[in-house]
Amino acid sequence: MIMIRILFLLLTMFSLKVSGQEATQNSSDKSMPGGLNSFRAEVAKQIDLSDFIWNEPFKLVVTFNVSKEGKMENVKLEESSGNAEFDQRILDGIKRIRKKKWTPASKDGQHIDSFFRLPMTFHPPK
Repeated sequence: MIMIRILFLLLTMFSLKVSGQEATQNSSDKSMPGGLNSFRAEVAKQIDLSDFIWNEPFKLVVTFNVSKEGKMENVKLEESSGNAEFDQRILDGIKRIRKKKWTPASKDGQHIDSFFRLPMTFHPPK
């Protein structure tokens, strides 16, 4: 019950706006099992912001590759929130879910490596 309350608190404390951007044209989209909403929920569960206090929204952008084997690789910060500790917490949370398999993108029936861009906005707790 406590875990559900903590998850609810985390989800209400910030919102994630997620969009993907693929580097390869004419290919089917890669996807996380359960879709992007599942991915967003998993990211929210992995990020510990319980002792982090802020008054203004934070925006940052994380990028990564999805290999033709469905592995999330090369997780990097493309655009900082301006707060190194906050950025690191987000990167650490996303890296913790790297082991989950993605359905890789494909082109002409062949699995291909692809690029994903994850913009996120975190609003302060109310």
